[in-house]
Amino acid sequence: MKWDVINIKGEKVKDYDLPESIYGVDMNEAVLHSVVKAYRANRRQGTHATKTRSLVSGGGKKPFRQKGTGNARQGSSRSPLMPGGATAHGPQPRDYRQQVNKKVKQLALKIALSDKVKHNKLILVDDFAINSYSTKHIVGALKVFSTNALLADERKDDFLYRSARNIHKVDAVLSSEMNAEQVLRHETLVLSETALKALEQRFGGEK
Repeated sequence: MKWDVINIKGEKVKDYDLPESIYGVDMNEAVLHSVVKAYRANRRQGTHATKTRSLVSGGGKKPFRQKGTGNARQGSSRSPLMPGGATAHGPQPRDYRQQVNKKVKQLALKIALSDKVKHNKLILVDDFAINSYSTKHIVGALKVFSTNALLADERKDDFLYRSARNIHKVDAVLSSEMNAEQVLRHETLVLSETALKALEQRFGGEK
């Protein structure tokens, strides 16, 4: 599968042969749904909490006498029925993590990459040409690519990632750490040549 490789000015420099086994996988919504749901669930902190009646202060004394007031009888101001009382059946801290098989995660990433290819939302660049911290440089490149993009490169420095982190609807990641949820969250995927090779190595050099 031939695909154009451009520079950051939008000029074509050469072709790249995309492996069918990575970028030509059929859509499987069930796999994508389970994996994306797991990634999003695993980001949840699960620290939400409301006070039960054992955690609300006060309540040792009966709020008012049993009879003669016209009110329903109450034994504690900590009751969920009382103003300032506890919350009945409220959320408590819990772990939302979901386990997903490694091969299923890899399949989901292939499906997400193939979907970008199918809808012509994959852009290959020879090099991002960034050697310092410069948000202006990335913003200029995005005018050629897309304003809602995931930038993937494989590099030791953090120039690209720190330059892109303040730009709305734009993220930059290492291709070796990229997942299906990140790919699907953005309209366009922009891969460098080093990112392409790292992805092929990640999938075992598949052709």
